[in-house]
Amino acid sequence: MAFYKDKVLRKNFSYLFLLQIANYIIPLFLFPYLGRVLGTENFGKIMFAQAVIAYFVLFTDFGFNVSSTKEIADALGDKQKISDTFWNTMLAKSLFLLASLIVFMPIVYSFERFNNEHLLFIISFINVLSSVLLPLWLFQGLEKMGLIVAVNTIPRVLMCMATVYFVKTEKDYNLALLIQVLANLVSALLSLIIVFQLKLVNFIKPSFQKAKMQIKNGWHIFATSLSSNLYTTTNTVVLGLLVGDIAVGIYSASDKIIRAIIGLLSSITQVIFPRVNVYYNESKQKSISFIKQIIKLVSIACIIIGVIIYFSADQIIMLLFKGGDFKNSVKVLQYSVLLPLFSVVNGIIAINIFITFGLKKNLLQIVFIGCLFSLICISPLVLYFKEIGAVICATITEIVIFVLLISFITKKKLTSYA
Repeated sequence: MAFYKDKVLRKNFSYLFLLQIANYIIPLFLFPYLGRVLGTENFGKIMFAQAVIAYFVLFTDFGFNVSSTKEIADALGDKQKISDTFWNTMLAKSLFLLASLIVFMPIVYSFERFNNEHLLFIISFINVLSSVLLPLWLFQGLEKMGLIVAVNTIPRVLMCMATVYFVKTEKDYNLALLIQVLANLVSALLSLIIVFQLKLVNFIKPSFQKAKMQIKNGWHIFATSLSSNLYTTTNTVVLGLLVGDIAVGIYSASDKIIRAIIGLLSSITQVIFPRVNVYYNESKQKSISFIKQIIKLVSIACIIIGVIIYFSADQIIMLLFKGGDFKNSVKVLQYSVLLPLFSVVNGIIAINIFITFGLKKNLLQIVFIGCLFSLICISPLVLYFKEIGAVICATITEIVIFVLLISFITKKKLTSYA
């Protein structure tokens, strides 16, 4: 069934697309204001803190956004099973939150690079709590994305208004970050209220044994996500450690634009994943044919967007950031135009083919190779090319992973199902 003919998929994609607008596009309008008011250095401090905390968010997510989503999608109609998955996933995430806090505090107070801005990092850590509480995977598995669009959009709109009202000088960067993380926390709490108000799950006492099973089920996804994160977030961290906060600010001005595009287009991966599993259970041929359609549509969209960005980079940066030190972000943005294409297509292939077809170990091996390649290249590229080096490293890494994914699929003749 073609994507554009499937009413449920179109509806869920629309909801998730709106959710990603709240997550990426609304803040994207806010970042230029922060860049102008805070300056590149303090703007870079916020971006560096968020990049560091992203590791802890990744750890607490632990692949549950895929593994638990799949369990819930497979258990549709069985509220008992869905409830069991929900409570044990929440227990597992809570245990990871505690472990994260135990590791986080010594790091912040033991290293000068972090201790100098310890309040900024502590504020940013609230995002880890928000990630633990937000049951996005539950709504995705139930294909009820419309339920959380409003509770995620409204707090972010209010966040923008509060930021413009309260953040007025360069010294307000801690306050600026606090407003952002509180919006995320409010969204998470409101989402939980919806879960319980609509009785989407029953209360089932979680157990450490079942939580351990959830962790086991999400292990390969986590390992893959960790490897992937090491060549995305790590670029920002390495840039901040080796070059400084100003370089992070310049790089992040461009990266936020690109990540917003990737986030919006990646919505389709999250939406089709439960449906691909349904098609796979009916026919491997049906699932592969469906995925091929999606990849063609996404590739065309990414190419068009990339061409537009390349030739409009100067106008985009000037419009958003009004020049200044951010003029250097133009070249960074131009070098980034291939990232959405390879990043989004890699995501579609990884989740909807490798995970659905039970090829988790093979996916992990491929992403690990990409991660290793990135870790070898990132430092020399950043030291020599600074912000541009981070983009070059990210782009080449995505291309390497794409080639490895396609080579494996061809070798295993998975496309022969279509």
